Amino acid sequence: MKIEADCIPCLMKRVLFQSRLIEGTDDYHIVESSLKTFASEIGAERKSVDVATEVHRTCYSCLGSRDPYHDLKVEADSVAERFMPIAQAMVDSSDDKLRAALMVSVVGNIMDFGSGIAIDDPSEFEHMFDDLVAQGIGCDDSDVIEECLRRDGGVVYIFDNCGESQLDRILIRYLRSRGKRVVGVVRGEPILNDVTTEDAVRTGLDGDLDALMTTGKYYVGIDWPDVPDDLRKEIAGACLVIAKGMANYESLSDEDLGVPVAHVLRSKCRPVSESLGVPMGINVVRVRNFTGGC
Repeated sequence: MKIEADCIPCLMKRVLFQSRLIEGTDDYHIVESSLKTFASEIGAERKSVDVATEVHRTCYSCLGSRDPYHDLKVEADSVAERFMPIAQAMVDSSDDKLRAALMVSVVGNIMDFGSGIAIDDPSEFEHMFDDLVAQGIGCDDSDVIEECLRRDGGVVYIFDNCGESQLDRILIRYLRSRGKRVVGVVRGEPILNDVTTEDAVRTGLDGDLDALMTTGKYYVGIDWPDVPDDLRKEIAGACLVIAKGMANYESLSDEDLGVPVAHVLRSKCRPVSESLGVPMGINVVRVRNFTGGC
């Protein structure tokens, strides 16, 4: 997805937010340096995630921190973990377990800190869970996912945020109960509050997967032209790729992976919502590269 004007304030709000995660930093210097990088990188034909990656690289360098979101990620995982028994009970009691598991997974995508379009503190999620679930899935291609799951091949599951990933475990367990091999994909290096290998091992997420792979680099989302060979091979043999969150959508929306891709996310901003053709502020399960859709 190409960068739009709306991306500018969103990205800089995120830079300001993370510049204050490390005590004693010079937030003005960090924002100024990040703005200079933004000015050198921006272009109408550039992918939003390409520009964002370089801006965050500058910000992290100024911060002198490899993982400024670490404490927020741990807290988010702890908060979300408390909802796992409730979420599992919802799925177990549902007549449509796939749709229920997708619903549980998608509401976690609100844990997207610092941009001003979601929440900034994990504790906010505790008061939102029931309302988010009650909204249901506003754009619902779960029937298409069901068709995909009837085909040969496993599922490649591309994670997004910590906290959110705890609720993803409910969907992953359901997929494996259907006999599907599930390969999880995390970020190659810490970036934003996204899941890394360290986070997956810390929470036990890796134990719910048949295999764990990474994107291979510091990048917001998936850099498809530079994806590791082992991951590309897994995707080629999959019946479905599930890509969580907006960053994964922004990085993959213009790419043909050769297999159906299910984007499971909350439509939190205008550019992504318009690209998907859905209203802002709804829960979305949208499948590309497959006949059907909402």
